[in-house]
Amino acid sequence: MPFFSDIKGQKTAVKFLSNCLRKERARGSYLFTGPAGTGRALTAKAFIMALFCGVGQGPAEPCGQCPACVKTAKLEHPDICWVVPEKNKNIKIEEIRDICGKFCLKPYESNFNVCVLEEAHMMTTEASNAFLKMLEQPPPGALFVLITDKKELILPTVLSRCVEVRFSSLSAEDTKDIIISSGETDEEKAAFLAYFSQGSPGGALEMINEDMHRRKREILKLIIDITGDDDPACFNWDREGKNYLAEDIEMLIMFFRDIAMGKENLEKVMFDKSISDSEMYRFFEEYSIEKIYEVMERLISIKRALLGNSNPKLAAQVLPQMCVGARHAVPLRRLLV
Repeated sequence: MPFFSDIKGQKTAVKFLSNCLRKERARGSYLFTGPAGTGRALTAKAFIMALFCGVGQGPAEPCGQCPACVKTAKLEHPDICWVVPEKNKNIKIEEIRDICGKFCLKPYESNFNVCVLEEAHMMTTEASNAFLKMLEQPPPGALFVLITDKKELILPTVLSRCVEVRFSSLSAEDTKDIIISSGETDEEKAAFLAYFSQGSPGGALEMINEDMHRRKREILKLIIDITGDDDPACFNWDREGKNYLAEDIEMLIMFFRDIAMGKENLEKVMFDKSISDSEMYRFFEEYSIEKIYEVMERLISIKRALLGNSNPKLAAQVLPQMCVGARHAVPLRRLLV
């Protein structure tokens, strides 16, 4: 059951929302922005539970046991409309009209009608325009929480009608603690996922289901094969999708960062200490520290180009050469289409 005290790494957002509750200003429209997996939806649920609870110790301290708290935690409260669009599916005007229609009615059990709209940037232009009047002149007791990690895709007219509440990536330590508390993995793997998810506990927990450790082993084997060949140009990376390649490159940057830490006798701060026993580590141990940093800079440049206007297939072709710091690697400018 979510409480504000359970939200890690978001002190500013929690303090602001708590003050809204204490000053009875929890009305109108809020926009929760920031990276995915950083507790935006969990905070929204805690916010609503505190708003609905009538027997807690204070406005921002729900009891967690009354019917309103239990229903809110399960998203079964009749006065809550929680919308989660299907992956890569737009939120259409018909859905927004249905929400507006419900908000024209009085609440069933509480004094509030609440709508939480995840992936709010997936609203079509028509849906956004249909939502404007409701956001600008909400009925008494209406509360809207829009959640997005792509604020730039939301119409400016919608943004101007919402109070923005910003969420940030968590520290590696907070992320690791959340992963461990889930009981899904051990401390060593949690430390790896905390770094690789870039401070997104939600993203890290999804990676457990995606078996990211299997992918890590595959990448290590591929690099061992590449380093054992006389001509890295003979190899192509085994995945060419932009998002997958970006993940693979981030993992490679992490590997080389650990190799650099090992060479600097800083094994305690390595993210993946097991890598020191791998063939890959022994191969790159012969590189100078300057060469290791050069490889990392090349990988960072590829990732930036890939996330911009680049050709994923060409990136997949040059990646093996970049990994070993080949003298005649394809110039980075050719990654741009």
